[in-house]
Order: sequence, then structure tokens, then C-alpha cells
Amino acid sequence: MPNVGGRGKKRAWPSGNEVANSGIALAKRSPYNRPVPNGVPETETHPIQLLRRSLANGRLGHAYLFVGGDIESLESHAVELARTLNCQTPKATGETGIPLEPCRECTACRKVDSHNFPDLDILRPEMKSRVIGVGQIRGLIQKVSLKPTEGRYKVAIISGADRMPPVTINAFLKTLEEPPERTVFMLLTAHPEKVIDTVLSRCLRLNFEGETGVQLDAEDEAWLQSFVGMTVQTNEGLMGRYRLLGNLVSHLSAKRDGIEEIQQAASPLTRHDDIEPALRKKWESELEASIESEYRGQRSQFLAGLQWWLRDVWLAAMQQGRELLHFQAWADASEAVAKRISAEQALENLQSLEATQRLLETTNVQEALALEVGLLKLKL
Repeated sequence: MPNVGGRGKKRAWPSGNEVANSGIALAKRSPYNRPVPNGVPETETHPIQLLRRSLANGRLGHAYLFVGGDIESLESHAVELARTLNCQTPKATGETGIPLEPCRECTACRKVDSHNFPDLDILRPEMKSRVIGVGQIRGLIQKVSLKPTEGRYKVAIISGADRMPPVTINAFLKTLEEPPERTVFMLLTAHPEKVIDTVLSRCLRLNFEGETGVQLDAEDEAWLQSFVGMTVQTNEGLMGRYRLLGNLVSHLSAKRDGIEEIQQAASPLTRHDDIEPALRKKWESELEASIESEYRGQRSQFLAGLQWWLRDVWLAAMQQGRELLHFQAWADASEAVAKRISAEQALENLQSLEATQRLLETTNVQEALALEVGLLKLKL
């Protein structure tokens, strides 16, 4: 899928009334660890218009939730707002003097561009644990408790807000609800359904247009490629589908084991021997919840990848052009599977996996049973 972002292009926020279309078939999670984006995406979106009008009328919220399918684009929007709020010589201001358009030439604008502005902090999930740890959030709270050093506002961007486990959220809630003066929080997520209500209720939500698609990590993509290859070579018999099921369950089991290892290593339980029983029980409960939350998130993203491949098979079964396929490198395999089934069967496959996803995400159904029922229904 094409990238909607225009990294490196710097431009002012739009002043017109155009409204971009929205609607994401499946959310995409981009890598979280990246440099600070320099410019807003090329697509001018309705949420920016709403935000600009709000600033023009002197209404600046203390906490925003930016929702969209592409974390990179959301970061670009958030950094642009931080640049605008702290511009020293803005090209336009609102009724109360709040900047509406940055000059991009003053010291503050240049420091934001060079990732060296002291009043802007961007928090991302840690690379190993893939969560925003309580130590990270406490460090951020300490920073925003101080008055702005050079800018008008302290701006804190939390990229991947859905990746805050309960212990992190508990440490953050009071500051989010009552932030220090001249502090603006921007929480970014591609998965708002995974952000708890107590956080949602404290933020002004802006829904941005996002790029459809899915981005898998290297291990998941390699496994899915292997799965696709096995599917091409395996007939539709029951034994063949059980073979595919066993492969899928083994991959998810290894994924959970890896998450448990990482989360346990990061837990305070491993750093302290003499712990009060009540505190130990609390930490154990938080660790268990954190492992389950991270596993569900990674499982959902992985199954979304499988879902996108089944979509490719469906498109191929309808004899659509290859340019519409998401996994371009696997076009031959997708078309080979599509030749064995009808377009109606391909659509049923897609709907079956969607139903399995909903079942896993909204109920306490046994995972192995749900996957068995869902996969055995597939006609491949």
C-alpha cells in the first residue's frame, strides 16, 4: 500500500475547508523507533482543520488523542503542532495569541527540526519489551513538572499510547488529568480500542486518515511467507489443514514464550528479593496482565497479516489486477491458491478469519479451539 506520508516536506497547516475521506479496513502498525518526523503528511485532513479552528478561537486542550492507521503520520502531525505552539515569530495567530502557523525560521522551529528543542519530548515503546515502561513515564512526568525552558509550552508526545501497561497508566493518570501549567500531552495510537476509558475520557480525540494495510515484524513475515508456501503445496484435505493449524499454533506459542521472557526480565520481581507479600502479589498480577495484553496485541497484528493475505487471494479469485494485492512478492502464490477456489469461497475464508479474530478479542474462548474451528473452515 502506498505511504501517505510526505517526510521531509515542510508545509503549513491547511487553512481551507476541504475534508479528507476516512475509513481503514485494517489498522497498520508502523515501527515505533524512528527519528523525529520533520513535516506533516501531504494529505490535508479534516482533524487538522478542526484543531486549527480551535486554536484560532483560543481553545487549546491539555491532552489530545491522535488516532490513525499510521503512527509515523500521527507523529508528524503531533510534531507540527508542537512546532506551531512554540514558534517565536508565527505567520498567523489566533484571538488569544496562540500561534496558528509556524515561521520555520526562528530558533525554536529550527531546534524542533534538528530534534534539539528542550521543551519537546517524544516517548516511544521500548525496543525489547514493546511497551512504555513506568520508568519512562515517571521520567516524563518529572520533565513536564518543570517550567518551559525556551518555549511557550511543554509538549509531550506519547507514541503508541495503547502500549502503556496498567502500572504505567496508574503512574500517569494524575498528571494527565491535572497537568502542569502550559503543558500539552499528545497521545498517539493506531488502536484506540486498546486504550482504557480512564485515559480516553481525559483526552480530546482527533481521528486522522490512516494508510490501510499491515506491517509485520521480520519473524511474523517470514512465518507467513512459509505458511503461504505450504498452502500452495498442500491440498484442501483435512490432514493438510491440520498441518497448517499445528504450524500456526506453534508460532503463536513461541511468540508468547518470547513475550514472557522479555516482560519477566523487565519486571521489578527480578530485581528485588525481599518483597512484602502484598506488593509481590500486586507486581505478579501486573506482570501477568502486561504479558497478556502484549501477547493479544501481537497476536492480533499477526492474524491481521494472515487476513490481508486471504484478502489478496479473494482479489485474485475475482481476477482483479495484481497492483491491488497487498503482498506483491507473493502474487504468484496467491493466484495459485485462488485458482483452486471460487470467489465466493475466498470471501468466506476472509469472513471466517474475521469472525475468529473477533472471537479471540472479545471473549475468553480457548485460543487453540477458536483457531482450530476457524482454520478448518478455510477452503485453500
